[in-house]
Amino acid sequence: MTNHGAASVETERVRRDTKCSGLRITDVRTSLVNLGFRNAVFVHVETDAGITGIAETVMKRRTRAIDISIQRLRSYLIGKDPTLIEDHWEKMYRDSFWIGGPMHATAISAIDCALWDVLGKSLNVPVYKLHGGPTRERVLVYCHVKAGLTPERFARSIVTCKNRGYQAAKTTLPLFYGASDNENIGYSGTSGLFDSSWKETDYLPPDTFKRIREFFVAAREAGGDQFGIAVDCHGRLNLKSAVQLCEALEDLNLTFIEEPVPPENSDVLREVQRSTSIRIAAGERWATIHGVREFVEKQAVDILQCDLVNCGGITGLKKIAALAEAYYIPMAPHNPNGPLATAMNLHFAAIVPNYLMLETVGSDEDELLWVELMSPTIKRKEGFLEVPNGSGFGVELNEEVFAAHPYRPREGGR
Repeated sequence: MTNHGAASVETERVRRDTKCSGLRITDVRTSLVNLGFRNAVFVHVETDAGITGIAETVMKRRTRAIDISIQRLRSYLIGKDPTLIEDHWEKMYRDSFWIGGPMHATAISAIDCALWDVLGKSLNVPVYKLHGGPTRERVLVYCHVKAGLTPERFARSIVTCKNRGYQAAKTTLPLFYGASDNENIGYSGTSGLFDSSWKETDYLPPDTFKRIREFFVAAREAGGDQFGIAVDCHGRLNLKSAVQLCEALEDLNLTFIEEPVPPENSDVLREVQRSTSIRIAAGERWATIHGVREFVEKQAVDILQCDLVNCGGITGLKKIAALAEAYYIPMAPHNPNGPLATAMNLHFAAIVPNYLMLETVGSDEDELLWVELMSPTIKRKEGFLEVPNGSGFGVELNEEVFAAHPYRPREGGR
């Protein structure tokens, strides 16, 4: 007996595919490249027209798992039209059955961004043009700084950052992180005085927040009133401790406090947000519009930090940004990632109207990696990065240097 229903569905699929671009995906390749404290997975989506879309994703401590997940998607993608991006996103997300979460969304993010690069290159336009942009031609960025062991050390780091042309910087929570003798700006998530497995319900000495305040008083004096200062707590506090931190820093005009409490509970985060005039930022560990929705609808967050390479790519993050816009919430994506991820983020910044600023590591070492791994180099001027205006993402990877940066396993704490 002929299954006419199934046959008609297949006929419709073939008809739809053949009406589209004429391009077909011939391969999906990955390259694992060490970028200092993290590894990147660079993705190459190849087509029968000789156009290759590129993207980057990073998930520290889960690099190989993400690589395998991307390769699992390869079997679905081979032979497909790369320009059917929304349809591919839906199928990669729903057809896996085990939907949701950043592990699932990260592989989709990489493929999604590479497909947008293919489409931009095929039409010879920047990715932002495919979404009605640009809304801006340059993007404010901030850098990382280590707090160090003393307030004086933190103050010197802020001055170094300011002297290098940045208008804002972020550190991880003093005492919990950043107890390093290295005063150069760079990744701030080094170990601190508290054990890396110290959890939000453990005992804190009574003078903890008084001591933390001293760091930020010194930083504000060193940076001046116009310099942006933010702190990332990595979700290490509970509700009352987070409120104590906010009270200790209330008068110092911080740009934001990031992830003061763990990322699972929207009601607790909302209580922290209601307790202070300091903007509360969060979102790097939330994936897709479904994972973000309740935090936005409860207005538990003032600045949304979902990571382009972990939350669903440009397709996923644009939907998140539209949801946030309805609640007057700006976007400041998490991005302690590599050079291509930064270029991808610049295009996203040019797409959406409710954009605030972009995270970068900002160290000398990281900027040298940009020059080595990607061309053309994106220049920073007066604390801003210009949006690339070539076709696709407007940049290409220098694959010949990948061998000099082999994958290295990375472990870490909270």
